[in-house]
Parts: sequence; C-alpha cells; structure tokens
Amino acid sequence: MKYLTEKLCALGLLSSLCLPNPAWGQGGSWVRPTKSDAPLVWGRTDGVVFGLPSPGGMPGPRGLIRVGIPGKKTDQPQLINFIAIEPVVAGFLNRYYRWGFSELEPSQLDRNEQGKRLWVHVPGDEDQVKALAGELETLTTKPQQVEQLTVRIEVETYNATGAKVYLIARMQSDMPEEIAFAVYQHTDSAPVEELTLTATMGNYERLRYLWLRNRLVDSRTLYEHDSPDGFGFMERENYPLVDMLRTWDGDAIALCTANEENPSAIQSLEPSFWNYLSSRLTQYWRVPAKDLQPDLRVRVNGRNYYWMSQTAVPGGAAFENFEMRQRYVPGQVFIVGITRKEPWEFQPPLPGLAKVPGE
Repeated sequence: MKYLTEKLCALGLLSSLCLPNPAWGQGGSWVRPTKSDAPLVWGRTDGVVFGLPSPGGMPGPRGLIRVGIPGKKTDQPQLINFIAIEPVVAGFLNRYYRWGFSELEPSQLDRNEQGKRLWVHVPGDEDQVKALAGELETLTTKPQQVEQLTVRIEVETYNATGAKVYLIARMQSDMPEEIAFAVYQHTDSAPVEELTLTATMGNYERLRYLWLRNRLVDSRTLYEHDSPDGFGFMERENYPLVDMLRTWDGDAIALCTANEENPSAIQSLEPSFWNYLSSRLTQYWRVPAKDLQPDLRVRVNGRNYYWMSQTAVPGGAAFENFEMRQRYVPGQVFIVGITRKEPWEFQPPLPGLAKVPGE
C-alpha cells in the first residue's frame, strides 16, 4: 500500500494524501510545497512542521496555523496544536471589544465561512511555486552551516476592529524544534496595541503543568473551585515577566507539559478527534531578550470539557489557551517550540526550574 501511495503521489494523482516532501524520518531535511496545489506544510523532518489550511494539509478549522511533528509510522505529520492570531487594537473600550479572533470571526473574502483566510504572500513578479516553498538561505553569520527557511503569512483583515496584520515565520536547521514568528501590522491597519499568538489546543495533549520560575502551576489545583464561563473557559490573572523562567541568554520562556506519562494511552474519547496520538511532549513559548517588553506576561485558561463537545477531559481541568502577551512593537518575535525533551533536559539547563510534585 505504501509503495502504491508513493507512486500515485509521484504521478500527481493522490495530492490529498501526499506531503510536499515524503522523506519523513530520514534525518534533517526540509519539508516544503513543491507544486502550486501541494499541501501548505513547511518544516523539518527532524523537528516540527507548521501549515496553513489547504487541501491535503493538516486538518483543522480556518484561521489557525497548524503545528505538528513528523509522524513516525506514516507519511503524514501529527497535528499537536493550533496557533490563533489575535490582534488587539488601541482604544478606550474594554479589551474584549478591541480583540480579534482569527478562527472565530466570519470571513469577508469567503462568504458563509467562519475563520479568517490565511495565505502565503506571493509578490507580483515572483513565481507562485517559489513563493509557496518559502525562501531558503544559508546563514553566513554562524560558524557552522545553518539553513533558514522564511515564509510570509498574510491574514485577512479583521473587519470588526480594522486590524490588518501579517507574520514572518522562520525556522533554522540548527533549531529544528522551534518556529519563530515575527509579527507586523500593515500601514493601513488600525493601530495595534498587542499582536498575540496563542496556542489554542492544550486540552488535546492534556497540558496540566505550567512551568514558571521556581514554581509549577497545576491546572487541576488552579481551577479546582472555579466555575466555567458561558463558553466553558476558566480564567485567572496573567503571570508577569518577574514570574517567568529566563534562559542564560536572557530570553523569557514558559513551558507546558502533561502530567500523564503516556497521554496517548486513552483512545476512547468522542468525538475521536480528541484522542491524542503522539508521545508526551513539552510545548513552550520563548521571547528573545531583545524583544522583551516590561508588560510581558503569560496567559493560560482552562477547560473541563473539550471544545464544542460534551466530553469531559479525563483527569480533570487542563490548560487550553497558552500564550505570551506584551505591547506590540513591529517585528517582535514569539517562538513556539515542541520537543520530546522534558523541561529538566533542556541544555543549557533552565535556572529556577521547579520540580514535579512527588519527585
């Protein structure tokens, strides 16, 4: 069956099941679209991949960037989380009325569709396939040979607020488990106060530990006595920069992990989409020291039930949305990472890392 699939992919007859680069698991190589109708998936076979809504791409709602890891047993990537793009425009109204939600707002470009359209920027004088593949270059500023892939992602205008933004996604071959997103507003956008990227699906892996400086926050304890709001979320105060872990280079970093040794052991959930298929992973956000603003903070919320379902999260409340917020500065970078390393296995070690209870 695998041989037949590969032949059909090579002939262009099975594009809905074919990845742009079939060399999953064959070492450190790039995944990029190679045809105009190829799935919009980019990344590394030795790290993480990201994608946009597209035929044959990673599944999920409109308006969300997909983040996953190469599948070990298939030629398809394993979806791990979604990233929503949430600009907050300047003004005096309550934040909620100045806040844009890329996956929830109706599209004005595609009638009767929910979720903003996301697409790859294609300059007028550039070949479409070349633009979709992204710009791959060799960095000359590093002692070893390092390749960098750059993809510009456009976002449909947020009609309710007038925000008009775009992202520059970058990956480097020496950091294959990280995707760096630089955020920008267009010149004709309503003034942006914050341009937040949020990982929206922590309940999928059942992330319950938030790692802060000398502190481990457990979602089950944090929300033990809380009642969900009308959308099923439980919110608490954000955690400021002073509470965050810092790398030796001064970057701010916040990590989330599951409390379960094997989150994929449970495979009886309905709808079946919520059955987690991968191994235990550490998911994190990192902001480089040069981009830190004084108001940087970590925000998480929790849920007892999976989104749009009546299925209870096994084991109790888990973190759902996970993000870093700060005052918008053009070009500031938010780095999302997914790794099989446990927090205590990071090198160099993270100063101030707490211990798991009972260890």
